[in-house]
Amino acid sequence: MESALYQGKVYHQRFLPTQHKFDYDIYLFWLQLDEIDELNTQLTHFSSRSRARVQFKRSDYLGPSDIPLSCAVRQKMTSLGAKLTDGDVFMLGQLRMWGLYFSPVNFYYLRSPQGAFTYLLAEVSNTPWNQRHYYLVDLHTQDDTKKAFHVSPFNPMDMTYQWQISQPDATLKLTMNCVREDKEFSAGINLSRLTLDNANLRQAMKRIPSMTIKTMLGIYWQALKLLIKRTPLYDHPEKS
Repeated sequence: MESALYQGKVYHQRFLPTQHKFDYDIYLFWLQLDEIDELNTQLTHFSSRSRARVQFKRSDYLGPSDIPLSCAVRQKMTSLGAKLTDGDVFMLGQLRMWGLYFSPVNFYYLRSPQGAFTYLLAEVSNTPWNQRHYYLVDLHTQDDTKKAFHVSPFNPMDMTYQWQISQPDATLKLTMNCVREDKEFSAGINLSRLTLDNANLRQAMKRIPSMTIKTMLGIYWQALKLLIKRTPLYDHPEKS
């Protein structure tokens, strides 16, 4: 199987108008989406059919749940301007753990029949408004993207995203810089690949029993620190 675990660090650094940085240990699932059914027989604590310690629940992700996620990803990529969307789709993200699901961002990578990863689709969620937005990145050009979706109340809307994305392999690196006149904020992941088997999954869950809970607690803990530092707040442009 090509599905795997990636473990390592997620990091954030704020440069302006206040300075703040942190990093956390994380692990994310790297799923070859056509292998989901096979994973049901390979992993003891995983299921895509019923509740389990680790569950892939189709309705947690992009598109109508009555079509395969890989098809929904290709359709979304095409609607955003991607060309030649034939190939395998991989998801880098979080799964439902102990019945709970929350993921600030899931990344979908398209691998062409020639073997190179050609596009990345970022599925971004915001808290607490429970909205989603999608950004398409051509991995060959990695052009800058205008921010079009309110996520953090500490970042304004008039920003540009600058991407630095490696080809997934034994390591996986992704950085997104948020820029106005200067770089104000940077977020990224630096991960190493592990085989997705029962032993590695048990070890990952022993270290971090629920990435869902850790992620949610981390968001609000760091937000509190930013408030204490009197970091400016920016309202959601459509909601109070």
